Amino acid sequence: MLAINNIDVAYGNVQVLFGLSLHVKRGELLCLLGRNGAGKTTTLKSIMGLVPVRNGSISLDDSALNTLAPHKIPGTGIAYVPQGRRLFSELSVKQNMDIGLMASGAGTETFESVLDMFPRLRERLRQRAETLSGGEQQMLAMARALCMKPQLILLDEPTEGLQPSMISLIRDVVEQLKAQNVAVILVEQNVETVLNMADRVAFIEHGRNPETVSGQELQANPELVRRYLGVE
Repeated sequence: MLAINNIDVAYGNVQVLFGLSLHVKRGELLCLLGRNGAGKTTTLKSIMGLVPVRNGSISLDDSALNTLAPHKIPGTGIAYVPQGRRLFSELSVKQNMDIGLMASGAGTETFESVLDMFPRLRERLRQRAETLSGGEQQMLAMARALCMKPQLILLDEPTEGLQPSMISLIRDVVEQLKAQNVAVILVEQNVETVLNMADRVAFIEHGRNPETVSGQELQANPELVRRYLGVE
């Protein structure tokens, strides 16, 4: 489905990704795991065209993405939930979701199916986004992205700062997406969450991908976490 082939990415004169290659299949959850500053978020931004790819290629179903303007990439079926959520804070829950619906041309059926995933948002449709709790804002950020009916969704630290019940809800939503054959790329620092969710884990270190393992392999070899994250 998505293939990242040997990309170099830089911010001005500062190179961040060096010959990075990754791939994800439909219905698969690929987690990017690494220390802060390793290049995980930059990888997601490169997929969305928010930082230019100097060398290499990014393709979705064999169609090039890195030659497209950033505003055209969501139209290929990719949704992005950035770290920090970036909601339209003065708009209501419904208005934020409507933006996703407009981008995809989807209608009531999609709106209702997304609300079924996040029933708490159904109770807050008229409430301004800025008045929601942190967990509810994360729900809304994901709901807005899902209103775009993506084939692939990119999630950057979706569980950061959330209480266990919210983390559990996000995990359940991700499992539903996988069951619907949606591919997921997840940037996550919570190793326990990764172990419970990931089909494969790609370690990112100094802008490179030195190793990719299955979730089962990571569970069986915790030394990998110590090696790449420096934690027990």
